[in-house]
Amino acid sequence: DLSHTQVSGNVADLSNHTYLRFLDLSHTQVSGNVAELAKLKDLWCLDLSQTQVVGDLLGLRNMTQLKDLSLAQSQVHGNINVISRLPNLKKADLSGTAVSGNLKDVRCKKLRELHLGETHVRISRGVLLPALQFLNVSGCNLNVSFRHVFHRLRLNPITNIFARGCRLTGRVNLPDRCTLRGSLQVVDISSNRLDAVDILPAKVRLDVSQNEIPLHIRPEVIKAATKGGIDLWMTNTELANSEEILANCSNELQLTTVMTPRDSGGYSCHDLARRNLQVTPELFLPQLMCACGPGHFGIGTNCSACPEDTFNDQMNQSECRACPEGGKAPAGSQSLSGCKCPYGAPGTFENKTVCLCDSGEALSSDHECRSCGKLHLVCKAPGSLVATAPLEPGYIRLQEPSEEIFECLDPQHCSKSNCTPGRAGPPCASCAQDYRASKKICVECKNVSTEKRLSIGLGCTTTLLILAATAWKLRHYLPQPSPRTECLLQLIMAQLAVLLQLTQLWTVLGGFTPAADRAANGTDTAKVADADDQTQGDPLLGYLAALQFTSSEVQNFLALQCLYDGVTVRSMFAVATPLVPLLLLIACGCVEVFSRGLGIRVGLKMLTVLFIGGASGSSQLLGCQRTDGAGTPLKDFAFRPFFPHERCDEALWVDRIGWATAICYGLVIPCFLGFLFGKQNVVMQKAKTVLMHTTCDDGNEGTEGRVKVWLQGLDSKQSFKDATLCKRLAAAAAACVAIDVKGRAVVELQKDAVSVTPTTNISRTSEELGVESLVFGADVQEVEVLQRHMMAQMLMERSTLEEETDRVMLGAKQLFCKYAKCENVWMEVCTKVAAAALVSVVAVDNLWLCIAITLGMGLVIGLAQPFAQPQMNVLQSVCFACLALAAVGFRHHMALARLALAVPLVLLVLQLRRPDSPEMLALRLQQELEAKIHEGPVEVSAEQFT
Repeated sequence: DLSHTQVSGNVADLSNHTYLRFLDLSHTQVSGNVAELAKLKDLWCLDLSQTQVVGDLLGLRNMTQLKDLSLAQSQVHGNINVISRLPNLKKADLSGTAVSGNLKDVRCKKLRELHLGETHVRISRGVLLPALQFLNVSGCNLNVSFRHVFHRLRLNPITNIFARGCRLTGRVNLPDRCTLRGSLQVVDISSNRLDAVDILPAKVRLDVSQNEIPLHIRPEVIKAATKGGIDLWMTNTELANSEEILANCSNELQLTTVMTPRDSGGYSCHDLARRNLQVTPELFLPQLMCACGPGHFGIGTNCSACPEDTFNDQMNQSECRACPEGGKAPAGSQSLSGCKCPYGAPGTFENKTVCLCDSGEALSSDHECRSCGKLHLVCKAPGSLVATAPLEPGYIRLQEPSEEIFECLDPQHCSKSNCTPGRAGPPCASCAQDYRASKKICVECKNVSTEKRLSIGLGCTTTLLILAATAWKLRHYLPQPSPRTECLLQLIMAQLAVLLQLTQLWTVLGGFTPAADRAANGTDTAKVADADDQTQGDPLLGYLAALQFTSSEVQNFLALQCLYDGVTVRSMFAVATPLVPLLLLIACGCVEVFSRGLGIRVGLKMLTVLFIGGASGSSQLLGCQRTDGAGTPLKDFAFRPFFPHERCDEALWVDRIGWATAICYGLVIPCFLGFLFGKQNVVMQKAKTVLMHTTCDDGNEGTEGRVKVWLQGLDSKQSFKDATLCKRLAAAAAACVAIDVKGRAVVELQKDAVSVTPTTNISRTSEELGVESLVFGADVQEVEVLQRHMMAQMLMERSTLEEETDRVMLGAKQLFCKYAKCENVWMEVCTKVAAAALVSVVAVDNLWLCIAITLGMGLVIGLAQPFAQPQMNVLQSVCFACLALAAVGFRHHMALARLALAVPLVLLVLQLRRPDSPEMLALRLQQELEAKIHEGPVEVSAEQFT
């Protein structure tokens, strides 16, 4: 065995080695004539393949012992029938030689394997090789039909037939009842011009790859191959009846899940899952197994590259997608990233390709990438849009999608671009369905029936009426309070009225609280409160708001928002808040028609309680929220705070009601109070034209300290009726005793005068002197004279009021008596105007103007001292000063606002330690003297209560 070596030489040199049994010189440089080996008759195996040996095959005819002969790819020639003279030959490989002849002439009973590829051998008529199992005639130009060849070989037990490139034609159909059909296992007839494959025996591998023309395969053959009965190799062979196979065998053909891209054509194909059926997908069933790949479009294998500025990132697409507007891409782009955007990076939005910005930026409608942080957006991933990106907590869009982003009035009402539970409307300023507004928060409605709500309301109302009727009935049976108790009660009632006004205005000033502070101090509105006492912002502010006695508190108590439509209920009661006080005043006017003075008296009391709440409600009706929590204009989304679902330019009837009620509170009611001021000027003219004269009688014994008081009008001829003169002299005497006497004194009525004689000799202390004498250094006697005359005028005005029968003066008598002089009722006008002004100032959020109004009112009251009770002058002045402090506290620090509410309470307690005053003493003395002075000298006490 010298195969695959560098051995060279002539085979003739081996002719004398007759003892050789095995000679293998394949793939060497050996040459010579094969006939030179004729003497080697005992050779069993001769392999001279891939050598330069030449000669006629006939020279080997005497090697009768030869079993294995291989002369492949040598230059040997001759007729194939020579091997018939080699009776023991089992394998012959003559492929690639010039051997010719007809296979039918070969008679070799032991021949099992025969290689005749690329020779000139033909096959005609019947071939009889009883032991032949392997036949390779590939490359032989047989140029006959498949049926012709296999008919000639039908009597041989061949298992493997290779006939590649033999120009075979026709249909593949083995004849029945033949030896070949039962033994055949492998049939390689690739690279021929076959027409069809009709039927194959079981367990046969048929290779019809690279067929030169489309091949028709019967569906039964395909089904047999899918079931594993036969092997069918059709690589690079086009299927002629693809539609038929697709219709009949698509369910049996199992494809691999992965598609393999092809080097050209722009498509990818599935392979068949069963390896016994080997096909080229694009030639077999391209419409089922192949699809255009990324960067191409079309159907099956009919694919074209995407044009410029388009792309395709998916399989099996009939068209390419356009790049984003302004984007550029080369032809055949396989992904959206292949598009180059003028800004940002390409992406998709609502199934449209657009240029998207990087993470941390968002795309605006003007095709610019903007910083998400500055727009309060959350852009964790690339491709965010200003119109749809999630928002930071506390911000919301009033419509979706929109690039207009607004800060909520209360940041905790907005979360994840939506309103928190219980909130609705723009921008989350209203309560949602099944929630009710209570103390500025939205409380979830409970399962309470209408009947139960009404029964609770009626029960409470009935209880209050019973208590009121009982108190009215028992008022005559209650023991008469002592003078000190009565004095204390008068002071307390006056103080409570002032404190009520303070708390009402304090809650109005709560509007200065910034939304951020309300959210920081309040509860988490994402967890909606289950109880009424959980409030937004300062809880105290929510509770004291009830002291405005508005109709909204009534509907909140009855939970009408839960029984009926919440929006409708809130809107109705928002309108009722300013209207109800006015309607009650109108009702008082009707009462006045039937009862002189009663209607006016009740109406003025109602104003004390309901004026600020009504004025505040009127201002709220006119209110329009035109900015968000950051002060950004809401533009077309500006809404009414009490009608969040109504735009400011809608529901104009609300404006009409608001302006009408605002005129009533800001003009009509102050004008009526101004009318009272003018009315008292006319009525009190007589009292103002009376002069009081006093003389001291210190010369006579027993009359030391006696003071004689008489009255004189401006007209010397003016005279007084006896009753009137008596009352005014009593008033003058009461003023004199209250100012000049400390202790006890005797008052005696004379013909046209009255005398006051002290029975104790106690002088007044510096604490009892007027402010003028202590602060401004005024003369003590001058101060006493002024105080005496002012107090006398106050008492005479009270006396005149008691005599007056005019219905207006009767109704306003209690109001006039609140002041030291009736003309001081102008302070009532100022107070109401200031309250209405504060409501308007808070609505426009003008802190400095609010401070100016409150401090101005405190200064005016402190200087004018208009009230009859001096404690009220101090308390009222301090209350207005504290309101200025509260306004600053609401804006900057809530502790200051609470301090401003606590200071008047402390002052009130301190004042209760000394409830009496010279003015109150004078009023008590006047009542006592008017009742007893006709009976003779009256001894009175000038002691004040402590």
